[in-house]
Amino acid sequence: MDAFLLLGGCASSSVFTFGADRPADELRCEQRSDRVFAISGKIDDAMAACVRAKFQPTTRELILNSEGGNVSAALDIAEILEGKRLHMVVEGQCNSSCANYVLPLAGRITIRPGAVALLHGSIDPWTVEKFKRGRNEFLKLQAKAGRSEDRAVEAFDELIANTEALKARQAEFAHRNAIPPGWLLYREAGSDRVRGLADLPRLGRAFLVEEQMLRSCLSATITPYQEDLRRSVLNLPRRFLLSWAGVTPSGKARCTPDPSEGPAGVP
Repeated sequence: MDAFLLLGGCASSSVFTFGADRPADELRCEQRSDRVFAISGKIDDAMAACVRAKFQPTTRELILNSEGGNVSAALDIAEILEGKRLHMVVEGQCNSSCANYVLPLAGRITIRPGAVALLHGSIDPWTVEKFKRGRNEFLKLQAKAGRSEDRAVEAFDELIANTEALKARQAEFAHRNAIPPGWLLYREAGSDRVRGLADLPRLGRAFLVEEQMLRSCLSATITPYQEDLRRSVLNLPRRFLLSWAGVTPSGKARCTPDPSEGPAGVP
């Protein structure tokens, strides 16, 4: 992915769609009963407003089917769910910002047959550094779009400032909820090594979370799903589709203790 696409996309959004059996629909969010709430579709400000307006404190189960979306909106939703330790059920997909910020708050996680959870990173120092290296390309593309140099520089500086603010907000959220840096695929500036994660495969634009990684990274009770995953998603035909989409199974990857550092960039 080139620097401009990174600057224009991942700084504000975290989305990865894979061909799940049941694609996200347009219901957005819905209080299905006094105990069951559902989130479906791309996470954005409208989704966050929907959750804020409709989520009831009696909720005990959260149905998830989202490809991810805007990081700030995902954190808005996650902050509503903090401390509730809901039973989260993934139907279809819970990817990117859904997996980064919502899934770690669960008290119990069930991933339905055919469903996936995908990770591809978060707002970390490595990403911010890469954004900054894309400055010249960003300015050239802005010039081609007819924007003045002063306005382009102002837009770039604003983008970096917003990204830095998101990085700090993510760090505070991760610290409050003991989310390990390995789950967020967290990298320091100048190094592409993921902190606090062992045996992560080297290839892949995104990683399909297998049961070992999920159990080692998150504190929730996990409903066993590895065998279902092998049959429905990791069978030979779908492994080809995964590879074609740039998705690598997490395999033996596992979160490891990192006693010298706190979660997600908090010393």
